[in-house]
Amino acid sequence: MNKTRILVVDDDPFCSSLLLSILGDEYQVTTVNSGFDVVDITSVQSPDFIFLDIMMPGKNGYQVLKDLKDDPSTQAIPVIIVSALSEESDENLALRLGANGYISKPISPTEVFVMLKKHLQ
Repeated sequence: MNKTRILVVDDDPFCSSLLLSILGDEYQVTTVNSGFDVVDITSVQSPDFIFLDIMMPGKNGYQVLKDLKDDPSTQAIPVIIVSALSEESDENLALRLGANGYISKPISPTEVFVMLKKHLQ
């Protein structure tokens, strides 16, 4: 059986490593540290699920999310925002742009698995 492919997009190596350690046993996880890398990765690996940070240099998570949802080849991929931004307005904007959920940092492993189970059914 093929493992579900998950893409983690976060410029913070600690957060990427944490998600990799949480998910790595059950899922095939790829990490990138820039929003600019997402288009290339999604065209090659076709992830089943994306965890996306908002605050990244160059191309932030909101821009990446908009690009993903505007592209017919990636718009159906569930995207969960994982961010240190904890204002309701940040979450509302992400959801309006098409995010499937929002997890505030620090990351809770339970919350990560709940989001995955909810959106991979």
